[in-house]
Amino acid sequence: MYPIIVLIIATVIYVAAYIFYGRKLLEQRVVKADPRRLTPAVEKFDGVDYVPANKYVLYGHHFASIAGSGPIVGPALAMAYGWIMPLVWVLFGNVFIGAVHDYLAIMASVRHGGLTLMSISENIMGRKARYIAVIYVWMALVLVLAAFFSVAASVFVGTPQAGFITLLYMPIALLFGMLVYRVGMNLKLATVLSLVFVVIAFIASFYIPYYLTYEAWVIVLAGYSFIAAALPVWYLLQPRDYLNAYLLWAFVALAFIGALLVAGIPFTGPSYTDFAQPLSILGAMGDLGKLRIAYFWPVVPLIIACGALSGFHSLVGSGTTSKQLANELDATLVGYGGMLTEGAVSSLAVITPIAFAWDFTQLGAMLNYPVADMLAKVGIKVPTIIGLAAADRFTVGYGLLQATAWSRIFGTGVFESAFIGFRVFAATALTAFIVTTLDTANRLARFAWQELFQWIKVSPGAKKVLTNRWVASFISMFLGFILAYPQIYVPELGRVVPAYSVIWPAFSGTNQLLAALMLMTASLWVYAVLKVRGGVSLLTMVPALFLWVTVTLALFIWIFYVMPSLPMLYIAIAGTFIVVAQALNILLLVFFIQGIRKAK
Repeated sequence: MYPIIVLIIATVIYVAAYIFYGRKLLEQRVVKADPRRLTPAVEKFDGVDYVPANKYVLYGHHFASIAGSGPIVGPALAMAYGWIMPLVWVLFGNVFIGAVHDYLAIMASVRHGGLTLMSISENIMGRKARYIAVIYVWMALVLVLAAFFSVAASVFVGTPQAGFITLLYMPIALLFGMLVYRVGMNLKLATVLSLVFVVIAFIASFYIPYYLTYEAWVIVLAGYSFIAAALPVWYLLQPRDYLNAYLLWAFVALAFIGALLVAGIPFTGPSYTDFAQPLSILGAMGDLGKLRIAYFWPVVPLIIACGALSGFHSLVGSGTTSKQLANELDATLVGYGGMLTEGAVSSLAVITPIAFAWDFTQLGAMLNYPVADMLAKVGIKVPTIIGLAAADRFTVGYGLLQATAWSRIFGTGVFESAFIGFRVFAATALTAFIVTTLDTANRLARFAWQELFQWIKVSPGAKKVLTNRWVASFISMFLGFILAYPQIYVPELGRVVPAYSVIWPAFSGTNQLLAALMLMTASLWVYAVLKVRGGVSLLTMVPALFLWVTVTLALFIWIFYVMPSLPMLYIAIAGTFIVVAQALNILLLVFFIQGIRKAK
């Protein structure tokens, strides 16, 4: 297989899906979006959470918020099965589950005054369903924070240039926000000026790398998420996400260009290795980690957390994006289009480069260039890309694809410098995704925590303290920090690994099950409230139920075979979360079935 073929197939699928599935079906036949209907951002404008945004700014914010490390780290891990099955899962899951889920989450929230899907579930499944959903969502968000703290800290340690760029990105975003919202500068001029500063920061990072330990970076990231989550959206969240979107578009566009420029050079990786992998791919340790029962189905949602679909997106869509939507017609670009863009990240910027650069010796023979020797010079001494950690698979694969592409134009003399530059660029893009998500995730965790106390009875004074936005932000952040901070010694490897190695499957599982539950809620909204019946309603219900069965089975495997092998800290917190989630999951299925019967 050649990268250009994957590029063509993916592009055709995404364009056709956006036009026919997004606009023609969802926007016009299901939701019947009306540009004359006022959105919550206009009706409830408060300058903090409800703020109408330019649709392109909002698309940038939404895309950057939903695309954390999930669409990158997950597919990179799943490449152990070969590249064909992860690619198929991403492409078709993206179109028929993920993008539908994201669009309906935004529109359901817009039609209910900006309420989250958890609150909407009360209207269509009863108050108990809402209570369960809120608890579930809050636990899932704590695991999101833990996983992303750990992934970002690991990347910053391995690529300190990315840490330097991230630190400079914040004041640049603050400057952009002040120029647009306070000074009144033209959006295009402020954008160009800010992007020039970003380019300068990228160049400067090669001369002033910022070195911190893994633990120190976890502290910095936790502190950032705590502060940023409580600030007004216009102050940092909107401008940073908007600027990040340009970085991420460039990242995806270069993946397109790279695939075009390496036309004629095939993948060096296998399309298929084995349907079953050792349980170590799910974080299991010791003898349990050696069991080869991690079958691609049903465990794939414990590995690929995003890219194909993600429950976290419903929280972003109904938690922050719906409160910034200026026009109902904007939701197709923002929601459906934003999710297709994330799918492009996974398929074209992660799976394709890793499949292309899999075997370093074989790639070097095809290029007549000592790729393996060059990599050894920069500390990469494994024979294939599968020997690297997930984040490193991505950055190395992306760097090698781009180095190959541009050396075909400028000669092999630029190969090493191009690899180093694009590897840093890939790490910067990955951490841009992550840091954006940390802000949004902790903001949403704050919302969920505050919702809990609408029905949990405590004294008025205690309730006022516990629902304070700073206190609510700190509680969620601190639990995520506790899980992310330790590095774990693995005797089989003879070294320590970052916390995300064991957190990732728990985070992925709760995230994907949340997608099933939220898609079931949105499907019931379509069926019961919008009165859409027949075959069109099945296009949302069938994927929701298929996903529910898949993730439920996968989480039982995690509970019985993976959890017992983990350190006690992760059994106590992550394990408890998963067990509780499974119980709540069964109850929500019962409420969903009751809702269907009631609607009939």
